[in-house]
Amino acid sequence: MTWRGAGLLLVSIAIVAGGAAVAALFVVGLAVLAASVVAIVVDSRRAPGKSVLRVHRVCNDLLSVGVANRVSLAITARSAGAPAIMYERVPPGLHPSRTRWDVHLPAEVEYTVTPVARGDVILGPATVRVTGPWGLGWRQTTVAAQRPARVDPNLAAIDVYEALARRGQLAELGLRTMRLRTEGSEFERVREAFPDDPLRAINWRATARTGRLMASELIPERAQPLVICLDHGRLMGIGAGELTKLDHAINAALLLVHVALRAGDRAGMLAFSDTVTDTLPPRAGTAQLRRFLDATRPIQPGETEADYDDALAFFSRWQTRRSLVVIFTDVLDPDQGRALIRQCVRLRRRHLPLVVTVRDPALDDAANTVPRTGNDAYARAVAGGLIADRDDTLRMLRSSGVETIDADARTLSPRLVNRYLDLKRRARL
Repeated sequence: MTWRGAGLLLVSIAIVAGGAAVAALFVVGLAVLAASVVAIVVDSRRAPGKSVLRVHRVCNDLLSVGVANRVSLAITARSAGAPAIMYERVPPGLHPSRTRWDVHLPAEVEYTVTPVARGDVILGPATVRVTGPWGLGWRQTTVAAQRPARVDPNLAAIDVYEALARRGQLAELGLRTMRLRTEGSEFERVREAFPDDPLRAINWRATARTGRLMASELIPERAQPLVICLDHGRLMGIGAGELTKLDHAINAALLLVHVALRAGDRAGMLAFSDTVTDTLPPRAGTAQLRRFLDATRPIQPGETEADYDDALAFFSRWQTRRSLVVIFTDVLDPDQGRALIRQCVRLRRRHLPLVVTVRDPALDDAANTVPRTGNDAYARAVAGGLIADRDDTLRMLRSSGVETIDADARTLSPRLVNRYLDLKRRARL
C-alpha cells in the first residue's frame, strides 16, 4: 500500500482504539477499517498489471568490457499518467549507473552498464510497482522481458579510432600517423621531389627522363605477419584496476590487430598458459578481426603458470615466416623471467619479438606509500621486490635486443600501436 493508504488505516485503527472510551466508536471504527482495507485492495487491483504492462529493452548485442555501454528501457501501459517505480535487475559485475526510477507511465529511461569481465550476460527482468488511481494501493509486477547480450573486448575503441582517423585527429588518442614519404621499403609512386627529401630518395632515371628533380615514394611493406601471443596463465588473472591484466591485454591487442589489418598486414593469434590452447593463422582482410574476436572470446585466466619454453618453441615450428611477435604476459618470478629471456633471444634469430606487460597501479601505489604501520611497511617491501624483479627482467630483455613495453592500462593501447607503426617505418620487419 502507499503512504496515503497507510494513513487511512491508521485513522481507522485510531477510531477503533477510541472505542475503549466510547462504545459506539468501536463499531464505527471497525466499519471504517473494513472499508479502508477494501478500498486499498480494489485500488491496487485497478493498477496496471502483467496483462497490460510491456517492457522493451534496447542495447547492443555486443557490450564492451571496461567501458560504459548505454541501455534504454521503455515501459508501456494502457493507462497513461499512472505513477510507478521501476527496478531493473542487472547481473553482478556489470556495474550499472542506476537501477531504480520514479516515473509516470508510459516511460522511457536510460542507464549504462560497465562490465568488468567478458562473457554472456542477461539484462532483466524489470520489476514495476504501479500506484492505483486513488493513490491508496499499488501492484508490483515482474515483467519477464529479458535481453541477452555478450560482453566482448573493447570494440568501442575501434569505433573511436575510425572516427578520429576519418577526421585526421588520431593525435587525440596519442597516436602518430604512419604514412610518411620516403619511409619504408615498398615502392608506391614517383613524384616531384621536395626540398627536404633525402638524397637516397631521388629517382635519377625519372629525373633524366622528365628534366625535373623526381623522387621515389616508399611506404612500409604490406602483408607482413603480426602474431599476438596471449599468455592467460595465473598471473594474467591479477586485477589491474577494475579489469584483469588479460582483459587489458585483449583490449590492446584488438586495437592493434585492427590497425595492422587496416595497414594491409596479416594478423594471427596464439594463446597459451602451461601449454598452447589455441591458434589463429595470420591472414589479411577485415574478416580476420572477427575471427580474432571469436578466438579470444573463450580465453580466461588459468590457474597454472605460463610455460614459455613450450609455447614459444611451438610458435617457432608453427610460424616459419619472419613475423612481429607481440607477447602479452606478466613476469614476477625470476625463473620465469629467465625462461622468457631465453626464448625471446632464440626467437630473434628469425622473428621480431615485442614483450608487452601491463603494470598494476595498486602495486605501484603500495611501493610508493609512506608506511604508517608494520603491515604498510611489509606491503611496501613486497611490492618493491616484485617491481624490482619485473624491472630486472625487462632490462635483461632490452639488453638482449628484445623490444619491450611496460605500461599501465590507460597508455597501453596508444603506446603499443605507436611502437608497431614505428617498427613499420623503420622497416624492422
